[in-house]
This record gives sequence, structure tokens and C-alpha cells, in this order.
Amino acid sequence: MRAALVTEYGPFESIRVAEVETPAPAAGEILVRVNAAGVNFADGGMVLGTARRSAPPFIPGVEAAGTVERLGEGVQGLTPGQRVVYWNPLPSAFAEYAAVPAWRAVAIPDGVTDEVAVALMVQGTTAHYLVTSSFNLQAGHTVLVHAAAGGVGHLLVQIAVAKGARVVASVGGEGKARLARSLGAQVVVDRTERDVFEALKEATGGEGADVVYDAVGAATIEQSLLATKRRGTCVLFGGASGLVGMLDTSLMQRAGSIFFTRPGLGDYLRDAEEYQTRMADLFAWHLAGTLKPHLGGTWGLEGVPEALTQITGGQSLGKLIIRP
Repeated sequence: MRAALVTEYGPFESIRVAEVETPAPAAGEILVRVNAAGVNFADGGMVLGTARRSAPPFIPGVEAAGTVERLGEGVQGLTPGQRVVYWNPLPSAFAEYAAVPAWRAVAIPDGVTDEVAVALMVQGTTAHYLVTSSFNLQAGHTVLVHAAAGGVGHLLVQIAVAKGARVVASVGGEGKARLARSLGAQVVVDRTERDVFEALKEATGGEGADVVYDAVGAATIEQSLLATKRRGTCVLFGGASGLVGMLDTSLMQRAGSIFFTRPGLGDYLRDAEEYQTRMADLFAWHLAGTLKPHLGGTWGLEGVPEALTQITGGQSLGKLIIRP
């Protein structure tokens, strides 16, 4: 099979497309014929070696949608020919085939394309746990969403709006601002033109947000804490500008005795039941017209370096797709 191959940690341009052996599904696994693989920020760190999960040589990519080709021993509930979408923390998705644990795969319902399904997997389930588990978002809450035009952010905006929350969306550039407005964000702030936190305070009469969702990290986290409403919640779920190391916890008291959490997706997709229940909600919202992933670009395997450059450089809108 053809695959994008990382032979050593290093720049994205060193990724090459090669013929490799098609994997065989082990017990408890399925072999998926990949139709659409999703690109995520974390993929870049795996290739560069700053967030290592597999040693070279390896195939990057952790999520894909496609068709079940074969079942490993003991697999029940899935059948060959069935469309599925999966997230597997161990990379292998940027290829024509991938063998993955069956419990991590969810059947795709009729009316949902493979591209939409993969857009709803990593980034959709992240948005889902952020508004249900990290913070129980309700109508009337004010939300600050950083990177609101990104893969998670643009879904988070739509879900928050549907729940009746007031969304303050932070973006970088007019194109991203237009997307955030089209998704229903009530206040859109282009951080290249205006201070996000001053705009938030103005929009809330100085109170701040009930919840702040920060995927940017080092460049914004201290201000995110101070932008949180008294006894509100600040959720750090990414590090696009760099990882947050030491954090002055006195900021949480100064901001008004706020709550702070740093979740990770693996703790919110712990078993098959969590995969199924979160994806069921996301599929239902999409089929009802409430949640519409924005597809920001599609490449073949040869385009993996460009896709990774865009997503890690903050140039992407919505979801980026690889079609092997």
C-alpha cells in the first residue's frame, strides 16, 4: 500500500510517500480502507519529534474514516464493507489502509460523509467534552473561544451558540473573522487588530467570561485566567503557541477564585461507550443542521507536508483532510 512515511524526526518536507506492507488486523482489531484522514496539530509534533508517540519509521496521522476491509479475531459489532471513523493515539492514518482497535471505531450513519465524520472525531469529540465534561455549558453563559476558526474552535462556537451561550470569538485575520461570524459568534475579535481581553471585558461589562477555552497556550494563558469571571472556569486544552510550563496559581485567586483545568482527549474517550455516546451526539447535531464542519483543504499523500505546515503555522481554517 501507499503511505506517507516518516523515516526520521525532522522537518515536514522530509516525509516521503512510499510503498509499505499492508497491515494485518490483530485480534480485536479491524483493517480500515482509509478514504479520508484528519490532520491535527499534534501530528506536527510527532513528525518533528517534540511529541513522540512512535519511533521512525512510522506513518503519521491518528484519525480516519473509511470502510472496514477485514476483521481481526474476536471482533463483533462491525462488518466488512461498513463505513467507520476512528481515533487511535498511535499514528498510522496517512496511508491507504490502517489496522486499529475495533473499540475505537464508530459506525458512520447514512447522510454523513467520510470527510464530515473525520472532522467530528478528534476535534468534534474535543469540543463535546469541553462543553459537557470540562464545563457544563448552559444557555446564558458567556464563552471566550481562542482560535475560534480552527478545527476545534469552529465546532465549539457552533455548539455553544446552539446551547444558547454568548460567544466571544478570538481569531487572527479577517478571513477567520468572517468564518467565526458566519458560525454565529456574537462578538468576534481579530487579535491582530484589537486586544482580545479588552474586548471581552467591554462585552461583559468588566465581569469576564463564565468559561474560557484556550488552545493557544503559552502566549495567552495568563490573560485567559484573568479574563475568567469570578468563580468561573478556565480550560487549557492545547499549546499552539508553546506548552505552558510553570503557572502562577495566585492568578486564579486574583481573577476571582476561578477554577482551572488542563484536560486531554484520552481521558474523555476512555472506552467504547464514550466513543459511541459522544459521536452519537455529534452525528445527531450534524444531521439536524446544527453542526456543520468547515472543510479547509484536501490533499493527497504527497500533500501531507503542506497540510502540516498550514495547521502548525496557524494558517488553517476548519478541518484539513488527507485522501490517500
